[in-house]
Amino acid sequence: MDWIVGLLLLVVGMIFGFFISKFFVERKLAQQTSKQDENTAKEIMAQNASDHINQTRDIVTALQNQCEGLSEQLDAFESAMERSQSDDDDKLTYFGEQASVYIGHQQSKHKRKSENTEFQPKDFSGERTGLFTDAKNKQVVDEK
Repeated sequence: MDWIVGLLLLVVGMIFGFFISKFFVERKLAQQTSKQDENTAKEIMAQNASDHINQTRDIVTALQNQCEGLSEQLDAFESAMERSQSDDDDKLTYFGEQASVYIGHQQSKHKRKSENTEFQPKDFSGERTGLFTDAKNKQVVDEK
């Protein structure tokens, strides 16, 4: 009978051991999977950061190229303005010299005629009419 009690204690210990080891193994696997998830998240974040940095460098390079192009255009415009101010004889006119002379002569030919101001228009004739007469206002009264 003693050996049956020992055998029963052994079976009960094995059952407890099985459940305790199962608990610890699941716990360890959960920690490992969480560490793997953290590592993959860190790798993804590092890859996204490197992509972002590369894109930012490309944008900065493009902006620098545009700034260089704009500064070259500005320098060219400034030099063209200086040349146009220094070359007063070599001006480009809008119409050209012959057309400018022709337009100038055409405009000088049309002069206004001076009109005689002795005659007033009909609206302002010599007679007084309406409110401007010296007659007093007459009221119309209906007589019944």
